[in-house]
Amino acid sequence: MISPKALRARAAKARIVLTDVDGVLTGGTIHHFVDTDGALVEFKGMHAQDSIALSWLAECGLVTGVISGRVSKGMDARLRMLKVKHIYQHRLDKAAVLAEIMNAEGLPKDRIVYVGDDIPDLAVMSRVGLAVAPANARPEIKAAAHWITKASGGEGAFRELAEIILKSQGLWGAVLEKYR
Repeated sequence: MISPKALRARAAKARIVLTDVDGVLTGGTIHHFVDTDGALVEFKGMHAQDSIALSWLAECGLVTGVISGRVSKGMDARLRMLKVKHIYQHRLDKAAVLAEIMNAEGLPKDRIVYVGDDIPDLAVMSRVGLAVAPANARPEIKAAAHWITKASGGEGAFRELAEIILKSQGLWGAVLEKYR
């Protein structure tokens, strides 16, 4: 774990903010329904505060992205609405995806933040400048994280991180001004 001062310093350098979906942006529960054609449909919810935080980061000029092992058409549509630039689904080779994003954006690891909660995220946690785990992450992820949020995944953990990034970069005032 890094100190609050080191957290703010790393957050101030961030240019790319990447996250897992299930267990970070959602509470991790996945509901399955069968549609009228008999096909399996996945249903999950994203916390409204995490949603708006993704949008604020993009509006403030940061690159956002998700790397998820699952596929959800609904989540894809929601992420596009929130201006998420890099959307990778059905990809458990998360380190390879991270390398693709780093190459596409031309940025080194110290400019990248990643939020993960479970074992498939380990490969990314050691390859970024700021690795974050929600409060309810698996023990192995918490051990690999530079910082652990107070909030659990799906309950505002991503928003907590986004506010730290925006405040550390002097962008929080502009976000607040938008709503005054």
